[in-house]
Amino acid sequence: MSLLRLWNKEPKASSKKKSHGSIVGSYGNSMLAHNNVKQFRMDINELHRVWKPNENIIGEAVIDIKRDITNVAIKLSLVCEVRVKTGNSPTSKNKRIEKVLEKSTFLYGQDYVKADSSAKEKKPSTDKSTVFNGLSKGEHRFPFRIKIPRGKGMLSSIKFERGSITYFLTCALESLDKINALKKPEAKCEHEFSVVVPLDVSRLPKPKTKTVVLQSASMVQNRRGKSTEDGSSSYTQLTQKSNASNSSGSSVNSKTSPLPNKTVTISVDIPQAGFMIGEIVPIDVRIDHYKPFYAPAGLTTTLVRICRVGGAGKDDPMETFRKDICQSISPIYINPETLQFQSRVYLKVPLDAFSTLTTVNKFFSFQYYIEVMVNLSKKNVVYTESNRIIGTPIEEQNGLGVENNINRIQRKMLRMVNPETLENDSEGYESSIFFKDMVNVEKLKRLRNVTGMSIETVIGTTRSEVQQYETNFPRETLTTAPQSPALDLRDWLAPLNAYAGDGVPVPEYSPNDKVNVPSEDKQELEQKRLKQLESDPPPCDDY
Repeated sequence: MSLLRLWNKEPKASSKKKSHGSIVGSYGNSMLAHNNVKQFRMDINELHRVWKPNENIIGEAVIDIKRDITNVAIKLSLVCEVRVKTGNSPTSKNKRIEKVLEKSTFLYGQDYVKADSSAKEKKPSTDKSTVFNGLSKGEHRFPFRIKIPRGKGMLSSIKFERGSITYFLTCALESLDKINALKKPEAKCEHEFSVVVPLDVSRLPKPKTKTVVLQSASMVQNRRGKSTEDGSSSYTQLTQKSNASNSSGSSVNSKTSPLPNKTVTISVDIPQAGFMIGEIVPIDVRIDHYKPFYAPAGLTTTLVRICRVGGAGKDDPMETFRKDICQSISPIYINPETLQFQSRVYLKVPLDAFSTLTTVNKFFSFQYYIEVMVNLSKKNVVYTESNRIIGTPIEEQNGLGVENNINRIQRKMLRMVNPETLENDSEGYESSIFFKDMVNVEKLKRLRNVTGMSIETVIGTTRSEVQQYETNFPRETLTTAPQSPALDLRDWLAPLNAYAGDGVPVPEYSPNDKVNVPSEDKQELEQKRLKQLESDPPPCDDY
């Protein structure tokens, strides 16, 4: 019984009515201790819109209270929060949270909240029973219009496994303990929204052609030996000016006959330094070889995203994660006549990709790279993640059934890939891009006679059409004759009396009345046909 008495015992709230009786007196510090708020939400006009900086979010805050409350303020805040989950364990709950943006305003009660915290004016303390403002029982709506700021510190909304950048609106109902002082929020509601900060990729400078030169081991050893022998022969010529030294020098020179040039040059060119989300990335690859060569899966091009995540503290190491976005595999065929290979391969930035992010390096960063790997050995076997072999002849495979057919179709597609046809076919290059079951590039790098390069690229959201036109199409200087500003646009037309004095008879119009043109349309013909099918009604006797 004592437990029930303690449970039923409630503190009595002191009520104090004003003269007009519209507001019930204050409830002290336990204003919302009895669950006075029935519903608290925010209604946004465009609920699922993706917002951009310098745009206005329009909506209203709706609060439904059960009974009259006094001395309250309603605060609206726009917050951008960065969260990073630290720790190597996937179940780690350690998080690093920081607000990079917070913009607040008051929808109600702003007159009783101190705006300037550095004000020197001190007001006397007031009794808690003093009523400054209040809300009556029922539903109240407070419309608002808040602008998303713009600037270098603005970030795009991102969510991934190890962190997030989140934008949300917070509306809080706060109790005024005294004038110019606020307590902890008594009720709170949030609305999350997405923000995309435009990143124009057309302003980036055009990248330079990246080249890798490979030389055989015999050439390197020959060059080192030749440099030492040249040094010794010059020393003997300076110290011993005799015929013997000259003869020995000539014999050394005769022994070091020049070897054939075994040099392989790989050049990769990307037309632009940045690409939009959902855009095709063309990559030009050129190989200069010293002998004819063929590899069915010799060229592997991959779009890679590198994510670097920082730790909770300054001393914690930064973790790096690699994600292969898409991949393209092409054969290499060195022409025996020119000893060259030139091809254009394609990659595609998927629509769900993140834009390049490097402004919050202390939390995490996203950077994109294009990796071009060249396999210069026929003995290397290229596997995919599902252990499928790419580029192996059909008779050397042991697989049967569906897997064998899939490999055969893929090899046939690789043989048919041609840059000239791909440029004219809008769907051809997309069929050669793989988004799953790709080749493990890290394992491919460990194979012998496999080399390549990595080129950083920027993934953005917009591209200026004017700058793209200037980049892709060079301007041509046109020489035009000077024209007077008073010319009209229709001056190139001949006047009406230009051919009046030529003596050429003007053709006259004569109506052709002899030609019978049927005037009945389909409806009239149908009605005539129905009338012909109708029969006269039978005669009836009059009563």
